[in-house]
Amino acid sequence: MIKKCECADTKAGRTLDLRTADDRKTAERSWGKCGHSWVVRYRLGGRGTKQQEQSYPHNMKKDAEAFILEIKSDKVSGLRRTIDPKAGAITFADYADSWLSGRVGLSAKSVEIYGNALKNQINPTLGHLRLNAITRQTIKNFISALIKAAYAPNTIHSAYMVVGAIFSEATKDKLIPESPCTDIELPSAAQRQEFLVPSWTQISKLADSMPARWAATVWLMAGCGLRVSEAFAVAEGGVMFGGRRLRIHEQVTRKRVLGPLKHREEGDYRVMPLPPFVHSAITTHIESHGTADGYLFQAAKGGWVGYETYRLAFAAAAKTAGLPEDFTPHGLRHSYASMQLAQGIPITDVSRWLGHQDIGITFRTYGHLVDEAWDRALDVMQAGYQTGIAEVPAAAC
Repeated sequence: MIKKCECADTKAGRTLDLRTADDRKTAERSWGKCGHSWVVRYRLGGRGTKQQEQSYPHNMKKDAEAFILEIKSDKVSGLRRTIDPKAGAITFADYADSWLSGRVGLSAKSVEIYGNALKNQINPTLGHLRLNAITRQTIKNFISALIKAAYAPNTIHSAYMVVGAIFSEATKDKLIPESPCTDIELPSAAQRQEFLVPSWTQISKLADSMPARWAATVWLMAGCGLRVSEAFAVAEGGVMFGGRRLRIHEQVTRKRVLGPLKHREEGDYRVMPLPPFVHSAITTHIESHGTADGYLFQAAKGGWVGYETYRLAFAAAAKTAGLPEDFTPHGLRHSYASMQLAQGIPITDVSRWLGHQDIGITFRTYGHLVDEAWDRALDVMQAGYQTGIAEVPAAAC
């Protein structure tokens, strides 16, 4: 381990011979005071292999010494160091691009989901960093940043899964010795949970605080249970039966193009009740903003609404409405289901209106909201029992 600066020679007034013990000690005293980087010289194999160098900032001398001990340990055990530290100097974003393009077995939808996670959640924090510079603490900080940005637990789990897969591949490619994604604590992503149901006053204030061109999306999610991507694609022609039904058959994907509904084939549609207040919001929107080829919503400069831009506007509006920091557009869909079930609407109908792939998803997510059915079952059985007993003649003494 040396420093390649001339500080030691200048201090001694001559060129030091680092092969001698005395000159080596003189150089080390000077190196301890200058701020230049430490340089570790080593060979991946024997003397016939090319000499490599690894540099460490002046304040990371212990890390340089630990690296030397690791190499020496390999030699003692008869191993050869197979990972070149310089190989991991590629940025996370560049390696992630090659990783994603090499996923031959993935469906087009999975590639889109992974690409969106990299673009929106992962690369803004990790993309510019070198693979070999990302530590376990870096990953912990990355998860904390996503939590502070109010991303949903499932979104955070998905982003972490992608990061873990990328580092697993980098380890196999021998770019890094081990993955930093080990024993990282993630937020709970339990499907069954209690949902915040905003008051109508809060929902109204949320809508009023949104950019006017998007205000009606709040009422479509809260009053019809639409996903945010489905609300973006609502068309004037979807209003049916004099404003009592809403029909949807498209959604706006993360790539800002139209696509089929989630879990549905091209051309499939869904119909749900259209409350008068939502119909009124749609009518008001059309009168104020018009439509684009019949579709209600557009981005500020035209084209389909981008989710990230919308999410930021929604977060600011939610804060104004007094809602928690972690309240997302999907929370309005949860509120819709909660209000329906609390009023005794059959869960089979709610599941159909929400567009769940099967009713099992609805039960796992919202089944705890219909527990009052257990109490009704007890009352029915007890009443039947008491009626039956009363009709049985008393036994003769």
